[in-house]
Amino acid sequence: MSRRDAIIQAAMRLAERSAPGSANLSVRAVAKEAGIGPSTLRHYFPTQADLHEAVVRSSLDVAIKDFSIADPSLDPAERLYECCAQFLPSHEHRDVQLELWFSMHLNALGPEKRALTHRLLEYGHDLTYDCLHRWLGVLAEEGHLSPAEVAPSSTALFTMIDGLSLHAIVTPERMTVDAVHGQIKWMIDKILGRG
Repeated sequence: MSRRDAIIQAAMRLAERSAPGSANLSVRAVAKEAGIGPSTLRHYFPTQADLHEAVVRSSLDVAIKDFSIADPSLDPAERLYECCAQFLPSHEHRDVQLELWFSMHLNALGPEKRALTHRLLEYGHDLTYDCLHRWLGVLAEEGHLSPAEVAPSSTALFTMIDGLSLHAIVTPERMTVDAVHGQIKWMIDKILGRG
């Protein structure tokens, strides 16, 4: 593991041991956790914002799971839904998930937009699209959809996930958690030629 990666892992350990929203990712705390001096940390991350960005990106990279997408013995629609469901609100955390989604977009794109938040939002969007593209590519290799349909289907799924999140915030009584998940299942059936 590179020194840079070791620093990121140390910061992630600190964040995991902290209560939500109270992680102490100061240069001194992270350097101590990584077993290095603050000046060494600054060599790899000149600003605290650089460190925070690297930690968030790394967290996103490990947060998205492929689940059973590569298991051809299982139903392809169920495998794709299982992967897509991680981007959707859940019954247990609906309000927090949607609030986080909205605040990220507002901070990245709103009147008081922040460059770091915009970069992280863009990274999250790219990562989500890449995952959808990869999962659909697996299903295309198995013959469940045409390879030519992978890119447009990835865009359609991603657009639907984002649109459903916004719709769930604006009209929660109509776009419930069950309705959101039902719409994604419907779209997956269309993509796989089942409906």
